[in-house]
Amino acid sequence: MEIAGIVGKPNVGKSTLFSALSMVNVEIANYPFTTKKTNVGVTYVRVECVCKKLGIKDNPRNSICIDGVRLVPIQIIDCPGIIREAHKGKGLGLKFLDEIRQASLLIIVADVSGATLADGTPAEPFTHDPVEDVEMVLDEFDAWLAEIVSRDWPRISRAAEAKQVSLTQELTRKLSGLGVDENMVLEAIDAAGLDRSKPVSWREGELLRLATMIRRRSKPFIVAANKADVKGSEKNVEKLVQHGYDVVPVSAEAERTLRLAASKGLVKYVSGDSDFEVVDDSKLTPQQKKALEYIRENVFERWGGTGVQKLVNMAYLEKLGYIPVYPVENPHTLTDHEGRVLPDVYLMPRNSTPRQLAYKIHTELGEGYLYAVDARTGLRLADDHLLQPGEIVSIVSAKKRG
Repeated sequence: MEIAGIVGKPNVGKSTLFSALSMVNVEIANYPFTTKKTNVGVTYVRVECVCKKLGIKDNPRNSICIDGVRLVPIQIIDCPGIIREAHKGKGLGLKFLDEIRQASLLIIVADVSGATLADGTPAEPFTHDPVEDVEMVLDEFDAWLAEIVSRDWPRISRAAEAKQVSLTQELTRKLSGLGVDENMVLEAIDAAGLDRSKPVSWREGELLRLATMIRRRSKPFIVAANKADVKGSEKNVEKLVQHGYDVVPVSAEAERTLRLAASKGLVKYVSGDSDFEVVDDSKLTPQQKKALEYIRENVFERWGGTGVQKLVNMAYLEKLGYIPVYPVENPHTLTDHEGRVLPDVYLMPRNSTPRQLAYKIHTELGEGYLYAVDARTGLRLADDHLLQPGEIVSIVSAKKRG
């Protein structure tokens, strides 16, 4: 499955966001390059469970269901901080850029409190423009991509112009580790206004423009407008929106605080909720009460939530286009062979077929695939049927799951 990567300059709250998402203890401190290696964690996509509409009690196996909210595990990575000239090896740039190959989507964290300078140094609030945070990440990625494209370019361009090799195939081969396909390359060349028949004439600036167009097609991104709880940050959030970015106002620290409080039984809260409930006010210290009051006033009343779950759902459900599908063995009882009701939910790429779902569950199930049944209607699904969000499907196969 595709994976999203958390990226950005140091001290904008990347590690706090990653910690809030995965509740993994990573170094969180206020100095550049706290994150020395890529952290891979597990977080959850939040969807409304079909058990709620059906009015039944489920028994989840590969996910979690809390009061009709199904939390489906997915992976996410936190990359080291990136600064200007990272593509030249400055800071941890080359390590960051090489590791980001894993990510199909970028979550670019920007500090909308404006309290972090370009190199990650802390500053007074609203002294730095968060738009520059986003532009820097994109510029460095484009420059790095252009360098990859430029390697051995004289030979490739001459051979392509002489029709000895396919230009688009050569570029696709170079960029295959980044999830770039030939259609993306073709579209990027045209969008960059380059003459396919004369690649020898393409200069450094044109190769950089080509890299930008390839990145736009292969690496979608969302801006996490972090520290949105700081008063006055609304203007910077709006500035990011006006630049045409997909922006989610976020308070990673508030989300992390609430998850920790929920894990200790102090509050009732599931990531993505529009409010939280204090379980027993008498068990809270004055400092805890103050912190929760601050979160309610500056996060929930202002933004309707911490934004963290919205960020994940936008990444995986909207941008990457995954849909939740519920496979069952018995279409009548909606159970597996052990009698568990709606035990699993799989995130499938949009426009997937039942056969592809069968392969996702297990290779042997896919190899022996005969047909699939819509468990709600009892009707057999066509081989080219496109799975729908929340669909409950029973796979009939000549081979059993191993």
